[in-house]
Amino acid sequence: MAERWREIAGPVGRIQPGARNAITDVPGVLVGHEQAASGERTGVTVVAPPSLPVAAGVATINGVGELTAKLEIDERGTMQTPVYLCGSHAVGTVVQAAVLVSGRGPDDVVLPVVGECDDGEMADSRTVTGGDVERALEHLGVEVSEGSVGAGTGMTCFGFPGGIGTASRSVDDHHVGVLLLCNFGDRKYLDLLCSRLDSVPAGPAPHGSCIAVCATDAPMSPHQLRRMALRPLLGLVRAGSYAAEGSGEIGLAFTTSTAAAISNERLNANFAAAYEAAHEAVYNCLVAARPAERLDGSRQDEFPIEAVRRLRQPGGMF
Repeated sequence: MAERWREIAGPVGRIQPGARNAITDVPGVLVGHEQAASGERTGVTVVAPPSLPVAAGVATINGVGELTAKLEIDERGTMQTPVYLCGSHAVGTVVQAAVLVSGRGPDDVVLPVVGECDDGEMADSRTVTGGDVERALEHLGVEVSEGSVGAGTGMTCFGFPGGIGTASRSVDDHHVGVLLLCNFGDRKYLDLLCSRLDSVPAGPAPHGSCIAVCATDAPMSPHQLRRMALRPLLGLVRAGSYAAEGSGEIGLAFTTSTAAAISNERLNANFAAAYEAAHEAVYNCLVAARPAERLDGSRQDEFPIEAVRRLRQPGGMF
């Protein structure tokens, strides 16, 4: 199994992670990835609750991006499909495929939940097909690959290879899990637990985006879930995001529970769990992703894993 941030640099935060330290620690939640059959460095990732519909909420800290069905979630407090993630120019294809695989229609309308980030520097996401979506669904499982996989295949994070990152936290008898599609960040602001990288490339920082999916089995109302959806985005800030002008940093939270909602007084532990899990998920993404060639022929910088490992040694910063 590939090393993750904890093995390299130690724990993030104060709360104990779940057994897998992944969004699939929330019982019944599954994740599937598929790279585009075209061979382009783009693809599809699916986060599926155990049953549908589920109560959900959405929050943003900068809205230059797309999450389809947001208006329905805002209005009704529920989502009707799994969460699909892809490159920006694949949204239409993925929405259509999600409608078809839902088995609903034409008289039973469904509005799929599809979030996007722009991987146009690395790939042509217009090459994604309905078959790629179907195969991502076929790959649903509890083990979550990270980094340059699925929708994350061609993403960039803090100027390094980006993509998928996940982590979880245990709160009382419940779990909070986060999965990120990381395509954001200005490297000079990257905060590696109070350490910064010596080398920062010149030139303008990319705008980027991030979709943060937060799952819990704690019973929550749609209003509470909207508040919950904001907390992983604060985890991005802790890692170094300032929500750049052109960045779509969008959070979605859902609960698998149908029980009566917990009291607001019990939310803080769950908020902290979502914040911590997202913070660690950014680092897990950076550690897992591998550099590749951009469409212009240049190559992504490799994340300096060994330099981070040395920081934890005696005399280091960790």
